[in-house]
Amino acid sequence: MDAELGVAVVGTVGTLLGLGIAWRQLRVHGRAQPPDPSPYVPEPYGSSVHPPSLPPRPVRGRDELLGTLRKRVRRPRGGILVLTGPGGVGKSTVATALAEWARKDRHRGRERAVWWVSGRDPDVLAAGLVSVARRAGAQRADLEALTAGSADAADRFWDVLRRAPAGWLLVLDEADDPHVLTGPGWLRTVGRGLIVVTTRHAGADAWGGNATLLPVPLLDEEAGALVLTDLAPGAGGPGAARDLAHRLGGFPLTLTLAGAHLGSGVARRATFTAFRSLLDAPLTHGWPGDPGPAAAPRATVTLTWEISLDALDRQGAPEARTLLRLLSCYLPGAPVPRELIDTGVPALAALAGAEPAVERALRGLVDVGLLAADQESDGAGLTVHPVVADISRLHLGPLRNPGDDPEGAGNSRIPAAAAELLVAAIGRLRMDQPADWHHYRRLAPHLGALHRTAAGRLDPPLLAALADATADVARATDRDGAHRSAARLCLTGLEHSTPLGPDHPAVLALQHQRAWQICFQGDGPEAETLYRQVYAARRRVLGEAHPDTLASRHELAWIAACQGRWAEAEDAYRQVVAARETVCGHDSPDTLTTAHELAWAMANQGRYTEAATALGRIHEDRRRVLGVDHPQTLASRHELAWVRGMDGGRTEAEALYREVLRARRQVLGESHPETLTTRHELAWTLAALGRIAEAERISRSVLALRRRVLGEEHPDTVATLRALETLRRGEPFEARHVV
Repeated sequence: MDAELGVAVVGTVGTLLGLGIAWRQLRVHGRAQPPDPSPYVPEPYGSSVHPPSLPPRPVRGRDELLGTLRKRVRRPRGGILVLTGPGGVGKSTVATALAEWARKDRHRGRERAVWWVSGRDPDVLAAGLVSVARRAGAQRADLEALTAGSADAADRFWDVLRRAPAGWLLVLDEADDPHVLTGPGWLRTVGRGLIVVTTRHAGADAWGGNATLLPVPLLDEEAGALVLTDLAPGAGGPGAARDLAHRLGGFPLTLTLAGAHLGSGVARRATFTAFRSLLDAPLTHGWPGDPGPAAAPRATVTLTWEISLDALDRQGAPEARTLLRLLSCYLPGAPVPRELIDTGVPALAALAGAEPAVERALRGLVDVGLLAADQESDGAGLTVHPVVADISRLHLGPLRNPGDDPEGAGNSRIPAAAAELLVAAIGRLRMDQPADWHHYRRLAPHLGALHRTAAGRLDPPLLAALADATADVARATDRDGAHRSAARLCLTGLEHSTPLGPDHPAVLALQHQRAWQICFQGDGPEAETLYRQVYAARRRVLGEAHPDTLASRHELAWIAACQGRWAEAEDAYRQVVAARETVCGHDSPDTLTTAHELAWAMANQGRYTEAATALGRIHEDRRRVLGVDHPQTLASRHELAWVRGMDGGRTEAEALYREVLRARRQVLGESHPETLTTRHELAWTLAALGRIAEAERISRSVLALRRRVLGEEHPDTVATLRALETLRRGEPFEARHVV
């Protein structure tokens, strides 16, 4: 692909970084598998930012607060409103009601933009803000910078919102750690819209001088009684509802759980009075140990949902309690993909039985309000309220020995089952299938949370499997361009995998990926040092011929090339090709990747004929093994066209470029960066053949698309602009190329 025109590309790390997305998409690192013949479909940036839907009942007791918020939506004045209060007090419900109203309230005759982003986890937050930027009109260059977590990501984000049509509303929900927002600069004031934050953190200093804190109070007895009767209209009169609301302390979460229980059909005596009596009965599965007075609100929440779990148990869904605790091991407040709960995984089957029992228990948890079924996020998901998750995890305890489990061996097996489910789900994905990258993204936040909640409770083999899965997800996240998120995940995996020892293969897999990240961040020497350490350890632990050891040798060749040491890189690539052919086979995608990069090293030393011969063979092998339209096959064909052109075969290069262009248009689309790269280099070839007018016409079209897709300052856009200036003088231009 093209670098800046007229400047020789020597393969430095800085040059590679300057090429941006196209280099990342074509360059494959790590283990690969032969893919399905399904077409490559680029995944969209970010995640869903559609506000959640309110249930079909009124929001009680919040009229005054909502009135204040609505006035600020209509006259934002660049402020930040922070809704504060303990977990379960209804902050998110208030924000959801505001978002629903704002979507219907037209601003200057048009629909108001409303976006909802979770602030609970930095990676979930970043993905959501990328989607906000895209919907607000960001260019591809801005989206790339946001996805990669570049140093100016926050500046770019707020520049986009300053240019967006006025009147928007951005809700940052569950931002319980202010530093997640304030540290990277995600929280700023913009006069064209309003930012609403929900948080448990009520310290004014944490939110800055431009923030207005609005505490969300408990509900009074009248409002609490209405919540109960809305959910269970036949459970008793107003007096009994007020008595139960008083007993529940006006806590919206407990009121909702109690009402959902009484209205679900699972209760034996579905009355407010009977439920209040149950609250005074001894707990059998509730709060572990003595809750003490400080934990009284949480103890009340626990009492409320344990009544529902006992009822589900009696109705033939004893698995509900186990599944609730299992789901609490993942990231609270974020949808857990339904397909993750797979009864084909033995650990889950042993805990919760077959699929019908699991489905019945999950449906019961949704019916009584302990799970939210999310159909508006990226696929069906199940969400546990953060308060419910926090308390549920207390039952897991710090125990490893099932014999010491005070509630039986089941609780100590729950973290292991949660880990096995996630490892199995990641194992079903294909690294070389871009359609799977979105699924890696969905699982990544839960993987990070599982490390924090369960890694210390896992035995070494399962901890190793979790570390391996973490390396895979970090690699996929890097390939998807979210480099800061991938680095955080890698570091989290390394932190929680220390019991395995520094030379464990799973730890080395994480270190291998970390070295790639360090190189991408621009520090080739540090990355090379870490690669050499990983290579030495793999050679010692796994042996010289192990595929992982060969992967380290491959990356050492690549890092030498990145730093311009082409002869050294070529020699190393040749050794790795020979070893991979012996160990993995000639047709292994890994072998073909090394052979491709060997040809790249030869071409960068001016040996175009030799490189073209090698690329022709590699292209045919990839076509046979991977498929004619696989991205790696198209990359080899594109590379071959460039080498032929550099070697003077302009006519052959034109024919090859046109073949690649047809395929990339069909597979990737007209405005995909790789399609535009092919068109740009086709124009270079035509100009070299003396067809300046035709080359100029193509370059004008490419420039317009690159400006729209990549942005004005992207290196590819600048390259096309310079090429067009050269063509307008009636001269051909020069294209440079890296793998």
